[in-house]
Amino acid sequence: MSLPAEWESMEAEAQEEWFLGGLEADPLPFDKLVSVLVSLAETSRKPLANDWSELVQETLVQRRDRDQMAALMTAELGWRADDPTFKKLCHKALQSVFRNRSDKEIVASAGFDGRDDVATCMGRINLLLGLQAGALVLDSTWGFGVVKKCDDFYMKVVIDFEGKPQHSMTYGYAAKALTLLTEDHILTLRHRDPEELARRIKDDPAEIVRMVLRSYGDMQAPLLREILEDGIVDPAKWKTFWDGARRGLRNDDLVEIPAKRTENIRLLASAKQYDAAWFEKLQAERDCETILERVYELEGATDTSSLDDAARSVLADRLAFAALGTELRAPQVAAAACNAADRLGATDGTPGEKMRAILQRMLAQERFVATVDALPARELKPFIQLLAGHFSDDFAAGLLEMLDVLSIRLLDEVVPYLIEQGREASVAARFRETFDADSVAATTVCWLCRNLDFVDRNQPVSREDLLFRCVRVFETSCAYHALRAQNLLRTLFEQQAWMDALLASVSELGREGFTRRVTAATNWDPTESRGVLARVLKTYPELKRITEAGRDDEPDEPVRARLTSWRSFRERQATLKKVVEVDIPENSREIGVARSYGDLRENFEYQSAKDRQALLMQRKGELEADLSTVRATDFKNAPAEVAGMATCIWIAGVDSEEQRLCILGEWDRDEALGIVGAGSGVAELLLGKRAGDSITLPETVEVGSCRIPAGECRITRVTPIDDDIREWMEGR
Repeated sequence: MSLPAEWESMEAEAQEEWFLGGLEADPLPFDKLVSVLVSLAETSRKPLANDWSELVQETLVQRRDRDQMAALMTAELGWRADDPTFKKLCHKALQSVFRNRSDKEIVASAGFDGRDDVATCMGRINLLLGLQAGALVLDSTWGFGVVKKCDDFYMKVVIDFEGKPQHSMTYGYAAKALTLLTEDHILTLRHRDPEELARRIKDDPAEIVRMVLRSYGDMQAPLLREILEDGIVDPAKWKTFWDGARRGLRNDDLVEIPAKRTENIRLLASAKQYDAAWFEKLQAERDCETILERVYELEGATDTSSLDDAARSVLADRLAFAALGTELRAPQVAAAACNAADRLGATDGTPGEKMRAILQRMLAQERFVATVDALPARELKPFIQLLAGHFSDDFAAGLLEMLDVLSIRLLDEVVPYLIEQGREASVAARFRETFDADSVAATTVCWLCRNLDFVDRNQPVSREDLLFRCVRVFETSCAYHALRAQNLLRTLFEQQAWMDALLASVSELGREGFTRRVTAATNWDPTESRGVLARVLKTYPELKRITEAGRDDEPDEPVRARLTSWRSFRERQATLKKVVEVDIPENSREIGVARSYGDLRENFEYQSAKDRQALLMQRKGELEADLSTVRATDFKNAPAEVAGMATCIWIAGVDSEEQRLCILGEWDRDEALGIVGAGSGVAELLLGKRAGDSITLPETVEVGSCRIPAGECRITRVTPIDDDIREWMEGR
């Protein structure tokens, strides 16, 4: 709507005369009249706008123009939404023209009698007026739909939803649940011209993202994906689509894609200006993390080398504020703020002195380790360089002392820095001290294994000794940094080429000693140790005599057949099938999507997906090994003279009634029926016992609602398995 061409040149009296003349015209120049009212309100003449609006209302009542009355009330919201009296006036005006039975129900359904504000009520009025046959709507429950008809008699709207055609809604429910789709909504395009939508998805994926943001508003990346994969973009082609969209949006000043997935992707009305007003807003900011985010945003959007002194002064003040505010509760934020100040040249005056004092306090070992452990990868190297620039000798000496407590990630940054400073010999000497004192950390062992050239140059430890230390790492229960080092070390030992190169560099006696050490390892996962031995024997088969000799030294023990019921066997098969056919493919898709988010070094989603992949592959291997070594059986004709597999054992405590325990196969468990696995501790106590024998239970055993108390118990009878146990085995 625009003002009449002659309006601005009119005197006040002429303007009033024109407006009154417009009210008498037929047809009513409604758009021009409303544009005049809006102009009056915007030029500080709201009382006059309100008075003239009443004149328009009277005219609309006389003409019984329902739709234009609703449009007038909607326009008045622009300057009267905060007027506490307007809701009542609006309600009364609508009632004066919404007179038939159906129209009255529309007004009643808008909620003017409730607590909702007038803007919400008018939104419902406009929605209900727009529910004409063929209108497109969106419902949070049923999704996209097309209005089939409005039933004025029953006062309901009938909608064909994609999954529920001919669905009826009352006006009241529809007003609250539905969204009326505009012509530029992405679902409107999908409905009216699916071929054009497919073309845009292929040729201009960035515009599809803009359409979603215009249609639904700002949102996080996961929600954006959920909306698009629901009938717009093929989920199997998501990665290709998203890569193309990101490329197209990278240089779009109107779209903000945040670094964190938890933040909204935003569509701006106009390109952001980093002017004096922006810096004034930054100066008023009091949230430390937000300050840092705003600075990152500035660096990514502008050439910061052209900033003037006033801007740098604001940056120095706010970054010093952020660093002080997070020094103790989130030191990584403080470190990143100091990095940013250094990059931007915002270190002059008092703020610069404050940040230097913070950096000096961060030299303490405990605080330094806590800070760098939490720093993102992009900030780690600049932070080390920043500390080195301020405190060169003290910093280098401190790093040497804390080498044995640093994570692999930090060692990868710190050791090269110390070597650049000419301290390679000191690093080797520090590593040598930890080996000599037998206090070497798993992180040190792992780093040296990944940097064998450093070992060869400086000899902090021999390769043979390093191999033996690796076995000790595998035999140790690790956590946090040590666990990550252990996992990285495990990855190395799974590589045949790396193993061959390392073993070839040690003496024959060293290889034999390593083989004996692995064979004798008792606290190392047997599956892993056997895998290492297999790789050793693949290249050096003559060492098989050592592994066989190790087995010959073990005392002979009777081997019990590994059996389980068909029920448990099939459950384990189903678990393997789910891992292989559902979990692993789903994880592969997660990895593909996570890759699309960029920088893998700082990509939490990617690392989480890769960690889950390792767990799933390990789980798959365990299940396959179990299913290949355990045999399913129905336990028919099993002997029942003594307690063993497929027997029921009746046990009585000193002061308790007898209770039944049933030993089945390795994977069989059911507390309610008293079924215990053949490999359980209770089963081991019972195996081979007869009626009349006594046993000592180390702890209370729960059998359904009953208990067999810990202590001495007597076996009253041993019988074949009962019918209810067989029914359980058969899955009934």
